Amino acid sequence: MPEMLRKYQSYIFAMLIISSVLTFLNSLIPMFDSTHSTTKRSDYPVIRGIFNTKKHLKKSSAYLVNTPRCKIPNVNPFDKSIKHLIQTGQVLTCAGKPPLTFADRNILKVNLTVRKLYYGNRIKKCRYQGIERDRTETSDKRIVYKDTITAFKDEIEVFDEFIKVQCYDQNGGIVYKNFHPFILRKANVEEKCKVNSRKMAMGNKPDEKLNVLIIGVDSVSRLNFMRQMPKTREYLLNTLRAVELTGYNKVADNTFVNLAPMFAGKFVEELPWDERNSFQPFDKYKFAWNYFSDAGYRTLFAEDAPDIAIFNFEKEGFHRPPADYYLRPFSLAMERTPSVWDGGHHCVGGKPETSVVLDWVKDFATEFHDDSYFAFSFITRLTHDDINRVGMADGPHVEFLSGLHQKGLLKNTVLIYMSDHGIRFGPIRDMYVGKLEERLPFMFLAFPGWFYEKYPRITYNMQENAHKLTTPFDIFETLKDILHFNKRSKEKSPNGRGISILRTIPSDRTCADAGILPHWCTCQKQQPITATDRIVREAADAVVATINNATKQHRTLCSELRLDQVKTALKTELDEKVLRFDKSVNDVLSRHVIYGARVDGVTDYMLTIKTSPNSGLFEATVRYSEREETFQVFRDISRINMYGEQSACIDNHSLKKYCYCI
Repeated sequence: MPEMLRKYQSYIFAMLIISSVLTFLNSLIPMFDSTHSTTKRSDYPVIRGIFNTKKHLKKSSAYLVNTPRCKIPNVNPFDKSIKHLIQTGQVLTCAGKPPLTFADRNILKVNLTVRKLYYGNRIKKCRYQGIERDRTETSDKRIVYKDTITAFKDEIEVFDEFIKVQCYDQNGGIVYKNFHPFILRKANVEEKCKVNSRKMAMGNKPDEKLNVLIIGVDSVSRLNFMRQMPKTREYLLNTLRAVELTGYNKVADNTFVNLAPMFAGKFVEELPWDERNSFQPFDKYKFAWNYFSDAGYRTLFAEDAPDIAIFNFEKEGFHRPPADYYLRPFSLAMERTPSVWDGGHHCVGGKPETSVVLDWVKDFATEFHDDSYFAFSFITRLTHDDINRVGMADGPHVEFLSGLHQKGLLKNTVLIYMSDHGIRFGPIRDMYVGKLEERLPFMFLAFPGWFYEKYPRITYNMQENAHKLTTPFDIFETLKDILHFNKRSKEKSPNGRGISILRTIPSDRTCADAGILPHWCTCQKQQPITATDRIVREAADAVVATINNATKQHRTLCSELRLDQVKTALKTELDEKVLRFDKSVNDVLSRHVIYGARVDGVTDYMLTIKTSPNSGLFEATVRYSEREETFQVFRDISRINMYGEQSACIDNHSLKKYCYCI
């Protein structure tokens, strides 16, 4: 008995110590905001180090998003159904000599080691020439080379934003050619920022003023980011403590129509814009960079592959530069100089094109790290067409991130690393995994470490939202919250469609709430159905009829298509309990549900069909009404195989995927 008493006393003593330690630790957790005295400290735990999500939303290994009205399946990136299509570890090697010249801030320098090893005494003189946008025309397509050509030897200070460099032998032959971009402070930009900053300070001054750096990588799903860019992903998560939005769902088909919601908070038709405006510039529309510019931020806009740029592919682009620092004139100059390219048009001047763009962005962040800036870069060429070539981008991107971090350039910057959608072409799109990942691009947000510690409530919100359904509309609202940052409690956005990641996104959010059509929604509960089912065949016929109706006015140019085959069919429908629900009686005790007669419901069919004579593969969502026995084909039918020159006879961009020229 004495032994049992001693054990009991030891147990009580241990429990008292544990209780005291927990009470002390809880007292160390700072309040979110002293103005909210009713908020309990225990409601919003501070997350330190690598984020721990176990205390947040209930997680399931089966789902990326596991909320009451949205379940997005968690798929193995190397699922056996697509594993044979995946090759990892590709590295981009630039052929030929390494670059002879390089930019160091605003100094153009010759690499003396490269000159000695690869050129010896062949180089007798070097010159550079400035490049700029053609100021005589309002065009996004024209550039000019300045009249002044400057000679240099080992190094020289440069006063041009973009330059072409050429070096010559004793006979005047060109032995080296390259291009370099520079970041130079512009007096007119600095004055504009000063004036706009004063205006901003006179209004509702934000509690924090953070820089924004957005890096986009075209056509990379979350799954393919995991497969092909593991070093970059690990650096984002483990070093930069980024929040990964695992339920980030695209809202439209391609780059342009997904980035308009992200930067304008609207579908493109709501801007308003449609193909009839293809020859009208985008200057009249207001995008996120315009809002930040109005608040005194310096702005940057940088893309590669200028022929397929976001606002330029079969569109007019900008008649006025959209940002203070706009890379397009430089990209056009390189694109129009074939002799500087190698490596399958992925290396320029002996350096990966991706690195050329990222280095310019890094120079911008270096120059303005103590000032306010908004930078957006979108890199397309390396990742757009090949699901496996994405791996070549891993090295340049992780080098870019580590360079920013090690130089302390992210201490006052929100970094958003993102893609617009997954791969939209190729054999993987014939697989279930491919269909899913096309709709789920990667999205990361990394705030400075001090921000997580200072604002535990917002940190908590971001952690919760990491496993909820999110969209480009939410990123737009997040950008607004960063621009007008207020540490106080955040409520739902007025329009209801977009909700800032810094706020609480409802757990009962649906695709309809978020502005996602069934065609793109990954929350749907789907099950395969035989392609020979009568309703499936009729739904497929409705899709073909819709396509033919779109090309009807061009029948002298475009053939009428016929249904050749239903390749796959997925059926999405409400649960029988939903269709038979009458009412719920009592809240807790003796709670039960009364079911009545089944009501006529609607069923969505996601179809992949093949048409003839064009062998076109199309994906569409069709809604069937049991009550009316009618079919509704949703807009934005996708063509999921390349049509090449099949539609060369027609100029209407929206009809090219449908038209098979006679």
